[in-house]
Amino acid sequence: MQLDARPTFLALLLLAACATTPATPASGESPEPKPVTSSAAGGATLYQRLGGRDVIDAFVATFVLNVGRDPRIQLRFLFTDLDSLRGHLSAQICEAAGGPCKYSGKPMKSGHAGMHIRDPEFDAMAEDLAAALKSHGIGPQEQKELMAAIGSMRVDIVEGPP
Repeated sequence: MQLDARPTFLALLLLAACATTPATPASGESPEPKPVTSSAAGGATLYQRLGGRDVIDAFVATFVLNVGRDPRIQLRFLFTDLDSLRGHLSAQICEAAGGPCKYSGKPMKSGHAGMHIRDPEFDAMAEDLAAALKSHGIGPQEQKELMAAIGSMRVDIVEGPP
């Protein structure tokens, strides 16, 4: 299935991160989320507590499938290269969680400018990510920390009032 070529959350996003060329934040953009590096688990990074890159890749693959099946947002991804999307989201989550990966896509604000993403769409993606995390047995504390990092990107992704 092909999805919308313009990045959406990351997403992841999240979102969100379909761009394939490195970019630096434009002035006025907030930085990408800082890695979550400490926990009650002896200072282990969120990356370590998630289970590393293989686990991140697995839940991101499920997340992308969830988004592609979600009637609330699936049309946003109609022409997206899913392999590229998975790779960018995995790298972004890996880096944000304190792992060794480097996200090379566009910053969230410039990558989503003009897309007119609204809060319900962002929330739908967040729900799809939460479902993927749960289906892969990610613990509640790790889910909470990752979702907080993703939620911090809302201001750069959603256009219009919250």
